[in-house]
Amino acid sequence: MHITSAPVTDSDGTTKAIEAALDALDFLRRHGAGLCDLLGLLAEETAFDALCDLHGQSGSDLPDVRRIRRSLRSIRAALVARSTHANDALSVRKGYCVDASVRWYGARISDLLVAFR
Repeated sequence: MHITSAPVTDSDGTTKAIEAALDALDFLRRHGAGLCDLLGLLAEETAFDALCDLHGQSGSDLPDVRRIRRSLRSIRAALVARSTHANDALSVRKGYCVDASVRWYGARISDLLVAFR
């Protein structure tokens, strides 16, 4: 494969950010369907759009690091903004433990974001 442009790397020239982006896409491959269901249940349109943007990067050999990091931040912001009360009320209506899912996905996405530093 011939690459016409250099991959986006960290300021020190390492590929750490690319590895973090690939890890995020691997997470999406394994857990994206559940996250999609959760964001749909929460009616978080901005976060859902960010998830779609992440999905668009899957399969890329050299993903857009900035785009992936921005999408992860958007999803995390939407999950962090949720109140426990709102999650509990939704859990009662849907018969699904929303708060536990919000916390689990939020923690995993936070872990992924740390790898970009």
